[in-house]
Amino acid sequence: MLFEGPISSKPFIRWIRTDRENRLLLRLAVIAIIVQFMVFKFLYPFPNFMPPDSYSYLEAASKNQSINIWAIGYSKFLRLFSSFTNSHVVLVWFQYFLLEASLLGFLFSVRYLFSTGKWLFRILAVITILNPLVPHISNFVGSDTIFTALSLIWFTQLLWILFKPNLRLVLWHALVLLLAFMVRYNSLYYPLISIIIIVGSRLQMKVRWMGVGAIVILLGGFITNTEFAYHRITNTWQYSAFGGWQIAANALYGYAHAVPEAPERIPREFRKLHTMVNDHMKSLHRIPFFLRPDHDVSVYYLWDFNSPLKTYMDEQWKTDTIGSYFKHWGSMGSLYAAYGRYLIWHHPIPFIKFYIWPNLVKYYSPPVGFMGYYALGNNQVDPIAVDWFGWKSNKISTRFKNSEISVTQPFPVLVAMANLLFVFSFLGFGILGGFRKATKYSKQVLWWVFAIWLGNMVFSVISAPIELRYQLFPIIITLSFLSLFLSFLIQASRSVDKKMQLTQGIPALLIQ
Repeated sequence: MLFEGPISSKPFIRWIRTDRENRLLLRLAVIAIIVQFMVFKFLYPFPNFMPPDSYSYLEAASKNQSINIWAIGYSKFLRLFSSFTNSHVVLVWFQYFLLEASLLGFLFSVRYLFSTGKWLFRILAVITILNPLVPHISNFVGSDTIFTALSLIWFTQLLWILFKPNLRLVLWHALVLLLAFMVRYNSLYYPLISIIIIVGSRLQMKVRWMGVGAIVILLGGFITNTEFAYHRITNTWQYSAFGGWQIAANALYGYAHAVPEAPERIPREFRKLHTMVNDHMKSLHRIPFFLRPDHDVSVYYLWDFNSPLKTYMDEQWKTDTIGSYFKHWGSMGSLYAAYGRYLIWHHPIPFIKFYIWPNLVKYYSPPVGFMGYYALGNNQVDPIAVDWFGWKSNKISTRFKNSEISVTQPFPVLVAMANLLFVFSFLGFGILGGFRKATKYSKQVLWWVFAIWLGNMVFSVISAPIELRYQLFPIIITLSFLSLFLSFLIQASRSVDKKMQLTQGIPALLIQ
């Protein structure tokens, strides 16, 4: 029965090897994964690029930089991978295989730990493994695939820490956390969840603190090294300049609709910047809202050359013709973070109305963004890509006549439906007594699944404009546990129907 504990008394690996159903599904899954990749690569012979992210990753890898505009982990991965091969096909294959392998590990863990029925698991496996988003996201020269795979491994490890923790598992978990932390800033909330679960686990107290200590030491060492690198290059102490820029950009979406605040009324260090911001907002107010470049929560204030954040940076560094762009850009991070927090704190209502709410809607139904078009319609790549992969030409192409990736277009609607059903099915599970019938372990997992789903939503909405490629990990988790909840609700409804049939038949029997 669903949520009543492990499907077998055998250890997980032995269960995988000895169970006939598992062996059959694994063989079919491997065949499907290989065939899907071969078909995909025939249709898309070149990797996908998202400017400027992809080229920045490649440049940081080629120069072996310790910090970059984006998190440095993916550039380090590219650097390491290039020591074996510079083949773009092998790179995409590795990313794709890593993601599919993490999916299989997650799926079979769910089947083992929650006793899912055969057909439920088969349907779930087909939907997940053959998800068209998987090969498309794997085809990007970008951190999305590696981060999604690491997030799935992180989550799967949490399932096992809750079920059967041990020191080796906890130490491997600390390493996965470090890798995820290096690859994407979205993992900033992961350590908090991991530490709470480890501290509350059934491990011996000494082992718990060893696990927590490993996480703190690894992440603390990486953060300290990053901050020293920033200080060496920009003379500022910070962990992520990108985070500072993002906070300021997010805040400006709200302040653009607030009553302007006079520069003399705000802290002195912000006044020159704030004057430029006010002037910029005045110019935007002359444009109809639907034509304004900031009418949609996106990347205008972060990347557009007309953004006041960009123009202020250029003004500050106009006399420096020697320093690199990264030095100029990175040195603004701390100031912009403080300025953004000031605007949010003093203008919370416009921020909620014009940034948080629109971004929450996007989380509910994420726009396809980069995943909707191959290379944003470009058929040429930057020289850094040509050099990195050893190509003779900067031309890239697909087997399709246009750049639109049509298979991704339905996903905003599908994800919206899945998110809504997940919330209602979770509530229905509780109302129909699911938690009373579940084992103690299942209860813990289900509450943590909902907490992670909610935490990811809050962090994603607050931190940056939502795109479909950022949400593949929560989509997989949502669909998987949604299917479990729906299966329980169907079983519960059938049970109620049987009881009603029995009670309706009693009077007739008495009459006879």
